[in-house]
Amino acid sequence: MKFIVMLVCLCSVSLAAPSAEATGPALTLGGVGLPERPPTRDPALAGVHIDVSSSEPAHRAPQVGAAANRALSTLSLPRPVPRFAPPAAHVRTLVGIDTWFWVPAFQWRPIVRFVAAGGVVVTLVATPIALQLRPGDGSALVSCPGPGSPWLVPGSRSLCSHVFQRASTATASGRYRAAVQAVWTIRWTSSTGLSGVVGPVVVSRPVSLVVAEAQAVLSR
Repeated sequence: MKFIVMLVCLCSVSLAAPSAEATGPALTLGGVGLPERPPTRDPALAGVHIDVSSSEPAHRAPQVGAAANRALSTLSLPRPVPRFAPPAAHVRTLVGIDTWFWVPAFQWRPIVRFVAAGGVVVTLVATPIALQLRPGDGSALVSCPGPGSPWLVPGSRSLCSHVFQRASTATASGRYRAAVQAVWTIRWTSSTGLSGVVGPVVVSRPVSLVVAEAQAVLSR
């Protein structure tokens, strides 16, 4: 009697369990059987393409072009993480003073990619060349070479700085919708002697700037 009850229970469990066909094929280690997906393309490089042209057979232009654009598809340019002075949790600065902006040195390094395909080797080097600020207050774009300089000495000057003339309190949000941008160039070389440069490529990060206005008070 106990054997019959156990058999009935096992049958009910087997009927309740979903079949392999219903859930799809099982995944195996290493991704065997999974479709290959192309790498996710960096939005900053969405419209960038490396054009390679040469009539010399030794240059193997079609193979170089395919390898160069394959290397480009694996490239991802980091978004700048800016620092400001005067420093504050919400980037609060004042009207009429130099507001410095910069990025740490570790964010300002070349990125290298190698691709071997079709019997050729392509080396791609992306290099940051300039830092920019769109202040959001209606003034012109501020651009400076390099990553900018951290604020250390009072009274010193920096090319990566901007002087706000109006407080952001006049805006609906009380902030200026600004952006810090890193400008990159991409140089590629190949084992066949072909080479070239792509860019500039602008990588942007939006920032919210609070600009206040302070009045000086003289006292004896």
